Amino acid sequence: MSNGADSFVFQYLAPFVGVLLIAVGIAGAVPGGYALVEPELENCGNPTIGVESPAETAERFGGDEPGPQLPQLAFEELSSAEQTAFLTAVDDPVGEEQVVGDVPNADSFRRGALVAYEGDRYYVTIVAENTCFAAAPLQFPLGVFAIALGFLGVLAPPLYRRLVRLEQRAGRSE
Repeated sequence: MSNGADSFVFQYLAPFVGVLLIAVGIAGAVPGGYALVEPELENCGNPTIGVESPAETAERFGGDEPGPQLPQLAFEELSSAEQTAFLTAVDDPVGEEQVVGDVPNADSFRRGALVAYEGDRYYVTIVAENTCFAAAPLQFPLGVFAIALGFLGVLAPPLYRRLVRLEQRAGRSE
């Protein structure tokens, strides 16, 4: 069973291919696994809005009425998630807060919108989309499979030597 060609394949080629498979598997499994757990860790997919104070809003528009293309919303028109983020951002020193939940006015916020709240106008815009990392659905399982297959390749030399010893013992006993 053990000739020179078999020995080369099992002693050198199989471990080399195994190491390559492990490297490719890690490159596939790590991002694929991260894409699976990211929504649980970081609230990805929820945009962050920035809210400017009434003074900053007046300064931005020079005290004049903004142009007709700028959407104007009343605070009551916002969804509950948008209202919560808006109020938190108003109290935040930086003026930003992530909207966790439904964002029906996202298009208006992307272009910049004026929100009327308690007689004042606040300029609101989306400052970060917070998109989720996208990976192919089979990237994680294929990466794990490649790692497992790679370990078999790396373990091929000791398994081959054991098989050869068993074969030699069997030949002596006959």
